[in-house]
Amino acid sequence: MQKEKVSQKISRELLVMIENGKFPPGSKLPTELELAELFGVSRMPIREALSVLRAMGLISSQQGGGSYVEEIIPSSLSQHFHIQKAEGESIQHLFEMRKILEPEAAFLAASRRTANELERMREVLKWMEEDFIVKEKTGREADFEFHRTIIQATHNSVMILMLENLSTLYNKVLEITLKQNVGLARKREIVYKEHENIFLAIEAEEPELAKVQSIIHLKNVERKLQLL
Repeated sequence: MQKEKVSQKISRELLVMIENGKFPPGSKLPTELELAELFGVSRMPIREALSVLRAMGLISSQQGGGSYVEEIIPSSLSQHFHIQKAEGESIQHLFEMRKILEPEAAFLAASRRTANELERMREVLKWMEEDFIVKEKTGREADFEFHRTIIQATHNSVMILMLENLSTLYNKVLEITLKQNVGLARKREIVYKEHENIFLAIEAEEPELAKVQSIIHLKNVERKLQLL
């Protein structure tokens, strides 16, 4: 699995500091140099981490320099999507996000993936295939890891952070949809083939094809969700 980037770790830790009130709404964040000293890194990962928080709407840059925590903090993604049951409106909202995120991620992964990332996808696909042979297993862990490897291969820190924050709900919904296929070999074969088609397009470095295969997969997921 690809090692987490330093900037991703820093952005997550800064998010926690903001949520815990260490940097309250309206306050000015320490300078890049001060943050670099705080985290023991160079200024480059600090800049990348701040860019992620800026994209999330948590901080803004003001005239004269410096980054400030927004006066009105949007609910953190982790809190917003933390629910006891993955059902109803939350499932629909997650699926709408997947339709935005995953086809574009497949497109970017086909353009940017490394040989090591491709090999990891191949390993996870094999893991999924083996899980589907075992009647009692849903294949949830392998399914989630497959999509995670694609997101990582985009090399887009915001996309990667987005998936991390959605992981709890994402896994709960996967469990629901994949349970419908337990004991049904033909349906499992179809699900596996959909993932394999996405992989083959990424392997062939065909961005548009990877995007189309991802859309096909999500349309089939949508049909399952309508049965809930």
